[in-house]
Amino acid sequence: MEARVAALRRLGCLLVPGFAAAAAVRAEPALAGQPLVVLDEARPGRLVLEVAAAARALGIAPGMTEAAALARSGGAICRERVAAHEAAAQSALLEVALAHSPRVEEGGPGEVYLDTAGLGALFGDEATLARRLAAATAAAGLPARVGIAGSRVAACLAARWGAGAERVPPEGDAAYLAPAPLALLGLPVEMARRLERWGLRTLGELAALPARELFERLGAEGPRLQALARGEDPRPLLPWRPPRRFEETRELDWAADNLEPLFALFAEMAGRVCARLEAEAVAADLFEWSCRVPVARAPGREVRGSFVPPVPTREAGAVMAVLRATLAAAPPAGAVTALTLRAQPVRVLAAQEPLEGEPRPSPRALAETIARVIGVVGAGNLGVPVLLDTHRPDAVRLEPLDALFRAAAPSGEKRGPGEGGVLALRRLRPPRPAQVRLVGGRPVHLRSGGLMGPIVASAGPWRVSGEWWLESRWSADEWDVELADGTLGRLAHDGSAWVLEGVYD
Repeated sequence: MEARVAALRRLGCLLVPGFAAAAAVRAEPALAGQPLVVLDEARPGRLVLEVAAAARALGIAPGMTEAAALARSGGAICRERVAAHEAAAQSALLEVALAHSPRVEEGGPGEVYLDTAGLGALFGDEATLARRLAAATAAAGLPARVGIAGSRVAACLAARWGAGAERVPPEGDAAYLAPAPLALLGLPVEMARRLERWGLRTLGELAALPARELFERLGAEGPRLQALARGEDPRPLLPWRPPRRFEETRELDWAADNLEPLFALFAEMAGRVCARLEAEAVAADLFEWSCRVPVARAPGREVRGSFVPPVPTREAGAVMAVLRATLAAAPPAGAVTALTLRAQPVRVLAAQEPLEGEPRPSPRALAETIARVIGVVGAGNLGVPVLLDTHRPDAVRLEPLDALFRAAAPSGEKRGPGEGGVLALRRLRPPRPAQVRLVGGRPVHLRSGGLMGPIVASAGPWRVSGEWWLESRWSADEWDVELADGTLGRLAHDGSAWVLEGVYD
């Protein structure tokens, strides 16, 4: 019975190679056929993420720096990766799949699977369907390859290996993939070299190895790779569903010209949005709001804003604590006739409270604390300091609070003094001017603000410099010093003046 069900199982794969580059061309059709280079992000020393075929012919490859790519003759055209362009291209790929099958799964950027069983009455045989899917994606502005096989893995590998529209005969996945190169699996470099040393070149050679000996040499990874080489993937298709919209809008019969009525309305809307989040067992890590302000002889304009809660939440009180502070810091300039509140849902795994140490702060208490800070410093001055890609030690920028939670890792045990702890440098912004007396080229006395005294120990100097190729080039000699009272500090001299850069905690 299981063999009969497996024989009837047919899945298709829509695969867009070089998805970031394809999304850039789709957004800017004039780039088609040009030596396009997609960069990872806007920062110094940014790297090449993907290249079009014309750029690859010039010798440009992923991992090169932007400067190295531009140095190649042929006039490479660089574009930064744009998330909005990729999201639009992914949506277009999903729409093509949904137009042909009711059961569709999103496999990743530029990769969509669909159930093709029983579609013959609508679109003809599988070869015709594959060509139809390829033509539909091309009409949507995406050069997708199509594979149809008995499993998700076989369909994807057929799309990678084929010329555009490939159909694998029923129950023939392993035989079809046998002559395909091992490179189709996208193995890590070490694993690929290891299999190459064994003399393996094709998927069929890997699939033919004795399973027991392969497990002894590679562990559980061996049988997994062997199953991929045979095109075996028993997992069922996980149907994709459009993302839910958690949004509430309120049209006002009057124009509200002060904040208190707006707070009351937003509190009601936040309660409804959070109730819907609760019903779906999700929380929100981003809230967006808008207020429509009428303009003379015009329908009106919208004043928009957004905020990230300290932790993903579905508590209306926590949402209103931050929203109230945000609106109070920058109220709408004019009377308001309509309000909208929108939440971006995210599924949060349940976490057990720690058995030792301090319990986690409640989301509402944390939100109220953040709200009070926003009221003092303003929403634009609250965030997470992130180091810039430069050698300048004090070069930072503020990221939204969600950057902290994305990068957060489980914390280790706290250590006391003498138990392997580390010193933390509390930087002074801006650095504090200092008067330093030297003896034999080494600092022996410091006076800076309320800090004054003889220097009993010092280490340095260390030359730091950077951006020598720009007008903003900089350099300084740094010293770590200890005063007689035990204070540890960091001094710097840029050739003209001394400054106290920070104090160690």
